[in-house]
Amino acid sequence: MSPFEKRQYSGKQIIKAGDMLREIDQLTPEQQEWALGVLDNFRALHAMPLNSFQATLRQRIDRLGITDFIVAQRIKRKPTILDKLHRYADMQLKRMHDIGGIRVILPNLKELDALKNLYLSSTSRISHKLVQEYDYISTPKSSGYRGIHLVFSYHTSHPDKQDYEGLRIELQLRTQLQHIWATAVEIFEAFMGENFKSSKGSQDWLDFFSLAASAFAHKEKQPVIPSHADMSQEELLRQLKDKMDSLQVLEVMQGFTLTDTLTSKRKHEGGHALLIFDASEKLATVRHYTASEYEEAYSAYIREEETNRSRQNRQVVLVKMTSIQQLEKAYPNYFANIKQFRTHLLQVLKDYM
Repeated sequence: MSPFEKRQYSGKQIIKAGDMLREIDQLTPEQQEWALGVLDNFRALHAMPLNSFQATLRQRIDRLGITDFIVAQRIKRKPTILDKLHRYADMQLKRMHDIGGIRVILPNLKELDALKNLYLSSTSRISHKLVQEYDYISTPKSSGYRGIHLVFSYHTSHPDKQDYEGLRIELQLRTQLQHIWATAVEIFEAFMGENFKSSKGSQDWLDFFSLAASAFAHKEKQPVIPSHADMSQEELLRQLKDKMDSLQVLEVMQGFTLTDTLTSKRKHEGGHALLIFDASEKLATVRHYTASEYEEAYSAYIREEETNRSRQNRQVVLVKMTSIQQLEKAYPNYFANIKQFRTHLLQVLKDYM
């Protein structure tokens, strides 16, 4: 076991660190060092439960006979955690449910529902406790985000794994179309220096993303966001087309290009990847670490995060992978791959245009 994965702080210390980090810029250097150290250790603890969840997840997908899918596993980015603590005064770091996350991208709603129902079934043999179900497909977020989130509390009776007892793991289920929309939002915000995921920034752009999401929901024959519920499909597409024209969306997307650099030639090997996306430099860097190099990978992740904490256009994430070739499919936002989003936008507008 990596020393980074041993619990070093009590639950009360984790809660205290989270409270301190709400206003990180007001802390002394010593306070920052302690609180961030607690956060780093608490995040690292989630690696083992994530590995356990992914193993059983793949078994369940295989049981359903689903062959076309993508599984992505990651530890939540530090800037995102800090932003969440700052925005939600009642949020406890210890109970933040998506620090360890696994995302499954499935072809369509039929496969998504089958996997969801398998996890929610009363006959499910999973030992972990379902804490919360968030159905953002039946009721999309106002931003337009759609997907299913299942939050579990990790449970183990193994005496050597008690450090992980109670850690929360979030399982995200998305269709390919839902994933294309969500990652497109992240590409736009990275290049534009905005925070659209948190519903911040230009209202015109936020309206564009919500209209596009509702258009995609129509395509999947699912509910649109609440503010569009009384709008006809024709009116929705008209407003989407007008918004795209006024913002010159297609022209803006043409500038979303990157140069990819890969530090490993072992494209077919699994392990971990440190993805560094620099929108200002238009550069995507992938550093490959083998499964046995997790400690080195996590240390590099912490260093990169600290170096780039104040740089909005530079994003860093550490993910587990089966091969480097699968990375771009799971994380198109880190490679500025906007092609599929553009294609689907034009498809939904085809009849109207």
